[in-house]
Amino acid sequence: MATRFLPLGLLLLTLVVDAQGQHRTGFYLLVFALAAAAVGALSAFGDLVETGEAFARLEAVLGGFAVVLVLVAAAARGQTAAAETVPQVAVSGTIGALLLLSLAAVVRTAVSRQHRVPAR
Repeated sequence: MATRFLPLGLLLLTLVVDAQGQHRTGFYLLVFALAAAAVGALSAFGDLVETGEAFARLEAVLGGFAVVLVLVAAAARGQTAAAETVPQVAVSGTIGALLLLSLAAVVRTAVSRQHRVPAR
């Protein structure tokens, strides 16, 4: 469960740190978020292989696309690590990945609540 929420926190922290002008720290947080998002996506893929449910497929796809967006954001920032501003594609990739991971978390929460409710 923590592997799926850690990237969300790191991406939010990246945006906060960037807003304060600490772009190098934001870059390193983004690299950590990339690793955490990859682990979360692989975990979701493992759940898909185990269960084969449609919600697991949706969560795995969202996680995979989020990893790609974080990778694009980190690559764009890595080219300009010493710059005073953050490239717009990096900010857009970070926000897009944050939205996709949030949607995946909502799906995961809804599915886990659905499985806890006893059938009548």
